[in-house]
Amino acid sequence: MTVRWGKRIAAAALAGGILCASWGACVAVTGMRASASPAEMGVIFGTAVTDAGVPKPALQDRLETGLLLWKEKRVRELMVSGAVETSNHQDEAEIMAHWLENHGVPAEAIIVDSQGNNTWLTAVHVAQEAPEGAVVVSQWFHIMRAEWALRHAGVKDVSGAYPKVFRLPELYYLFREAVALPVYWVTKPTPAQ
Repeated sequence: MTVRWGKRIAAAALAGGILCASWGACVAVTGMRASASPAEMGVIFGTAVTDAGVPKPALQDRLETGLLLWKEKRVRELMVSGAVETSNHQDEAEIMAHWLENHGVPAEAIIVDSQGNNTWLTAVHVAQEAPEGAVVVSQWFHIMRAEWALRHAGVKDVSGAYPKVFRLPELYYLFREAVALPVYWVTKPTPAQ
């Protein structure tokens, strides 16, 4: 009897592992197949900055991707959305806006959202500013959830762009995204239109 239960548990663990790996692959492939369509706005999702207020590499990559979209005229304006970090009190969105201005984007083409504490809040803010369409700018592993969040918040046409750079820690974030997206599906209400 114990051997039978052991085999059942092993089979269930194997099936669960295959299911999780398949779902992770779906999230990864969806992100890596993202292609930016022309839109009014590109929204650059914030992530960590240094204590000195300098974008860390992942954020620098996002900013460069957003800047390229703007230079190629695929978006007319850029929203930079992020939180005020609790550990160092740096405002991610303001730092991103300054970086873009220093790289030639005029201030009037930048919308600063310092209340984008998470993907969902950013999506709600984008829906208020650009309900007709936006391009998500983030890392490949985040594209699927970010696009879903914008659509669910009420943005009609959503596409994505990601930096073509890979760093090993992104595999951890892929796992996190594979968990976070189903959580969003069941916990995020449809905002009143």
